[in-house]
This record gives sequence, C-alpha cells and structure tokens, in this order.
Amino acid sequence: MHQIPPRIPPVSPDAFTPEQKALVGDWAILNFSRVIVEHPALYKALMPLIAKLISGSNLPPRDREILVLRTLTLCDEVYETQHHILIARKAGMTDAEIEAARTGTGLSSFDQTLAKAAEELVRDQCISDRIWQQLAQRYSKVQLMDVVSVVGLYVLMAMLTKSFGIELEDSETFGRFAQLRNYT
Repeated sequence: MHQIPPRIPPVSPDAFTPEQKALVGDWAILNFSRVIVEHPALYKALMPLIAKLISGSNLPPRDREILVLRTLTLCDEVYETQHHILIARKAGMTDAEIEAARTGTGLSSFDQTLAKAAEELVRDQCISDRIWQQLAQRYSKVQLMDVVSVVGLYVLMAMLTKSFGIELEDSETFGRFAQLRNYT
C-alpha cells in the first residue's frame, strides 16, 4: 500500500484549544485523536460510536476483532490494523490467529463465517442469506446489527486514516497507548 503523507497533520497537544483539550483528554498521545479533533463536531460524534462498537460491543471481543482485522486488511489499512493487533492480543488471540483473521484463511468454521461476513460487507455492502443464517444461529438480532456496524465503522476508519494520511505513532508512544487501552 502507498502511504499518503499527512494531509491533516496532528495538532500538537500544546496547541490544543480548550475545547480540543477537553475532548481528547488522555488520548492526546494518539495521532488519530490529534487529527480528528481538528473537527470538534466530528470528534464528538465519532468517538462515542467507536466506543460503543468496540469496548461496548455486544459481540465477544475475539469475534469483533476477527471482523475488524479482516475489514482493515481488505481496505489495505495500516494505522488501525496496528492498533487492533494489540487489542486482538488483549482479547486472547495468538499471532497465528491474528494472521488468519487478517487473511481469512486457516480459520475455524465460525471464524470463517465472520471473515466471509466482513468480505461480503466490504465488497457488496450486504451479507448474503447463507452467511446471515450462519451468524443468526449464534447471534441475537442486536449482535447481527453489531456485525454490520463494526465492519461499516472500520471501512470508515480506513477512509479517514488513509485519506488524512494519519501516521502510526512511534514505538515509545505506541507503548504508552498500549497502557491506556484497558479493554479488549
């Protein structure tokens, strides 16, 4: 993938307006937060959605991460992928399982169903009847809605990070980020 140079550079925390500082809080170390906060109204709308669909998801964390990792790989996205590899590890996934989720190969039967759901949503913006029925054998209506919403969110996230040219944090900052992430 060709990485776009930063089109919207991250705001330095010492240059935050009082509103930006209040919005970002502890997440000021993340380039994503420091770019999105340039549009405070977008930040206010987007961050609760991300929180609901990740830390507040009705899906098991491992299942959610399979959907996220497969979606991000299909979108050829780098920034969020690195963050979600860390989250997937916290959800108990091994490096082999993370790679399988990313490629969509070598997965168990139900994990393959999750990967197929992500593939169909990215490609067709709709889950086929066959995959929907397989998901519905295990998931409630709310969880089925979360499947579609999580994939849709991470297509949007790929569009934001790639179009704005959001760069991955340096290793020291990424390590501090890992300590901030207290959810799976």
